Amino acid sequence: MSETQGTPADEPRDGGQAGRADGAEAADRAEGATGVAGSPAAPRRRRRRLVLIGAGVLLFLLAAAAAVGVGRTAASHRPEAAVAAYLEAVQQGDAERAFALDGTEVGDDDVLLTDEAYAAASDRVSDFDVAPAVVDGESATVEATVQQGGEAGPRWQQSFALVSDGRDLLVFPRWELQPVELGTLTVQVGAPSSATVSVAGAELPRGDSATVELRALPGSYDVELGGGGDLWGAPAATGTASGAGSRGTPAVLVAELTEAGEASARAAVDGWVSGCVGSPDPRPDGCSFALLNGDGGYELSNQKWTLETAPTYDVGAWDGTGWDVTSVTEGAASYSADARDASGATGTFGSVSPVPVRVAGVVTDVTPEGAAFEAGPFL
Repeated sequence: MSETQGTPADEPRDGGQAGRADGAEAADRAEGATGVAGSPAAPRRRRRRLVLIGAGVLLFLLAAAAAVGVGRTAASHRPEAAVAAYLEAVQQGDAERAFALDGTEVGDDDVLLTDEAYAAASDRVSDFDVAPAVVDGESATVEATVQQGGEAGPRWQQSFALVSDGRDLLVFPRWELQPVELGTLTVQVGAPSSATVSVAGAELPRGDSATVELRALPGSYDVELGGGGDLWGAPAATGTASGAGSRGTPAVLVAELTEAGEASARAAVDGWVSGCVGSPDPRPDGCSFALLNGDGGYELSNQKWTLETAPTYDVGAWDGTGWDVTSVTEGAASYSADARDASGATGTFGSVSPVPVRVAGVVTDVTPEGAAFEAGPFL
């Protein structure tokens, strides 16, 4: 018989490796149950610690964010914030928003207090710096330094008043900015009453006044004179307005006659001279010449003035009421008439020698229909 070599029935064919592996697994499981370091229980504890740390960090971040939010809300409710918002609107040219913030009431005559008018202005507010508020109970004052027209432009201090207007979220005070005192644009006009004055495309409510004052935000405004056609006019002028009630630099418009306008003015003056000479009265009303003895008590007929020499004169600049007319050389006129005395005797009556004819007065207006001349006074 041949011998057959076999393996015991209770011994694994892999030489016992599988059994050792199974035993190690069982041992590991047993150790894990005891909580020895490095076992699966340790990672679970680390995960719990990480969750707790993460929750703490999240709470910290939420608290920090809340603190930042509260800080920002508190800052936005400071009086300085209201002033800064107003000045920022002015700097951006948003006039209507600025007036909504401070409650400025805009009337029909406030033609410069619009977005359109302010958009046409130059040298506007370019920068500002707001100082900390001085709070006194329910009121506050904020001082600001305002820069106009860039670094080369003017700077000034302006005070802003605010009053308390309740609270937001029961904690944060609201501050209401009071109407801000505006600057004034002054326009001085030397022109007929028929003249029109426009600023930034808006016609000014002038009336009969030689000086027009308008509330305006800080800036430089171009001013134009109209109404003279080709008879008179004035170069455009620029006026400035600043803040805190300042009047700035006035814009001055003085009408000058054109060649056609002066010709019309001279025609009016010459017409006045002719009217005086054409009067039969020995003392023409409103004229610069007359007989000292009047009609001498005679009954006059065929009376007349004769202009021996015409006066010469200058038509000058606008003097506040019109274009000034002054005599250069006197003229001369003589008077003659047929006379009858109380007894019925007749003869001639007149000036022994020519009397001087002077010209003085103002041309108050020149229109396509002609010029208006007001004579006098005569010394």
